Amino acid sequence: MSRTKFTLAIMALALSGCVAPPPPSAKKPAVNLEAVLPPQSLLREDTLTALNHDRNQSRLPYVGVWATDGDKCAMMDQTAFQGFAVITPDSMRRSAETCTFEQGQPGSPYVRLEATCKARGNKTTSRTLGIQMLSSRQLALTTAPGNPPTAMVRCRLLPTPQPVSGRP
Repeated sequence: MSRTKFTLAIMALALSGCVAPPPPSAKKPAVNLEAVLPPQSLLREDTLTALNHDRNQSRLPYVGVWATDGDKCAMMDQTAFQGFAVITPDSMRRSAETCTFEQGQPGSPYVRLEATCKARGNKTTSRTLGIQMLSSRQLALTTAPGNPPTAMVRCRLLPTPQPVSGRP
């Protein structure tokens, strides 16, 4: 077979779909964006308090910023949405209300908190909150007895890049 006929045969096969180019290589993102919060400069004061709390010292594992889905963490304090909880040692902010309470039992994987909650419109109610730690990065939140728990993941900040020091 001549070189021209061979080239034409290969081109015909390629055009007919028999020979396909290799699939593009899947590139992993440089940073896993799941459960990452906006930069600190865009976050509210209680969010920063929850993030900067030393859980090792207080032994309150539930203190932190939580969302029902890791992708929702990027929306924290930027827009109104359902499915988050900002929990400090003595308060919890969710989309529809802010609750205050006495801090829970240190070191306990399950706490039951008697809270006073203010909803939009300043309606005040008393309720029992239940927080069960499923792992260091997951919890189940119950906002009233008899309600099913809501599974949540811990949101985190991206580490701030450290400047590279020059060599002497």
